[in-house]
Amino acid sequence: MANIFERLAYQGVEKAAGSVQKGLPNAVLKYTSAARNLLGGNLSGAANGVLDNVFGRTSMFSAGGNVILAGQSWNSILESFEEASSVLRERTNLWHVAVDPVGKISAPRINLLSTEVSYNSVQLGYEPVKIGSGFTQAPTGADPVELRIVCYDVDGEIKTWFDQLKATATPRDGSFAVPSDYANTITVTHGSIEESRGYSAKWVMVPVSCEVSLSRSTDEFTALNLTFTQHDSFGAL
Repeated sequence: MANIFERLAYQGVEKAAGSVQKGLPNAVLKYTSAARNLLGGNLSGAANGVLDNVFGRTSMFSAGGNVILAGQSWNSILESFEEASSVLRERTNLWHVAVDPVGKISAPRINLLSTEVSYNSVQLGYEPVKIGSGFTQAPTGADPVELRIVCYDVDGEIKTWFDQLKATATPRDGSFAVPSDYANTITVTHGSIEESRGYSAKWVMVPVSCEVSLSRSTDEFTALNLTFTQHDSFGAL
């Protein structure tokens, strides 16, 4: 924002200097206050003065606001900018995913190979209930969290891992294994670019699918789409 103030203030000085060369001293007086604010270091006042002279004021904003700023003063705009710029917003590329097996099937290098992670952090179910001619939403409970990971593969280690999870969950004899044999504790951490700040969520997940997409029309890395779903909401595992 300071660059904006500087440009506006310098524009005022340049206009005044140009008018002097043309023999129009009134313009010098018109931009004297802006030049004085600039030389005194008051960039906000200089920019505000230039805008007032160029665009003018109206009675609606006579209390100190500027027409071009929709009635706001440069001081209030600068305060809003400083407040907004001081907030440490979370970054989409600053995250970490950790996969810790509950059973005996070790997890591959998911965090190293993954490129995208998405999940529904809150998923609630509702059912409309009629009350006379109106209605209300009655909660039916929380739905499981679904986690989607897009990652590369190295020598098939991700696909082999999912094959092992599938073989454990649904053996060839038609039975079902207990979830503790194939479930994984997955932790996703993301936040702002500052040490020890961020948000972390952890769930016990069971595998759902591993989607493989191949194409001969492009020469690029193969991306796998992994899907997990939350096992339960009671912390049984």
